[in-house]
Amino acid sequence: MRAIRLAATGFAAGAMVLGMAAPALAAEPVPTTVTPGAFCKNEHLGQKSKTKDGTPMICLKKPGEKQGRWRAVAPDVPTPPKPVFKFGYDKVKLSSRRVVPGGTTTFTVTCPSTVTITGNGYTRSPLAVKKLSANRWTATGTFRTNLPDPTTATVVCKGYGSVKLSTSPEKNDGLKPKQPKIPTGRIDTGDGSTQGNGSALPAAGLGALALAGLGAFALRRRTARERS
Repeated sequence: MRAIRLAATGFAAGAMVLGMAAPALAAEPVPTTVTPGAFCKNEHLGQKSKTKDGTPMICLKKPGEKQGRWRAVAPDVPTPPKPVFKFGYDKVKLSSRRVVPGGTTTFTVTCPSTVTITGNGYTRSPLAVKKLSANRWTATGTFRTNLPDPTTATVVCKGYGSVKLSTSPEKNDGLKPKQPKIPTGRIDTGDGSTQGNGSALPAAGLGALALAGLGAFALRRRTARERS
């Protein structure tokens, strides 16, 4: 009875030793070099090697295949960098560039952050800006009754810069065309006379009177010489 128990114990120990040794015996290193298209062991699936000329290979098994093959590693395609956003005049659209008292202008701005719009000719500054989508903003401004010259507006895209608009293109771009000034009061004719209020003579009439006076003065001098 005792012998049977010892034998059983010895058998169990032997089985345990064999069981521990089995994985070590099954592990086989990946070949240093392989042939493209050649079969590879399923235990090497996903592992890499290379051909004699150094081409990277990987052990892959496609759907329906019972055994993997050595296939060329797909080249790493670099991810193209995202385009850098640049804020400029092309990112600001105006519904109207006309600047008149009581008129309105709607701004549509492309900006990935936040937008602020200020101006010296609007009834409200900064303007109330609303978000249309992820990168689009809008705001509508109403011009005051008394407009400064020049009337300006500044659009800021936070973190990306700003653009300035003005009714004086020679000072800065934007809000064109520039509206001509409406004359008020008397108009300077350039010859010392004035026109306006209906009381002064036109410049042409003053010029004619001046020529007539000069002619009379020359005639008197000629008559005086003849008498002498």
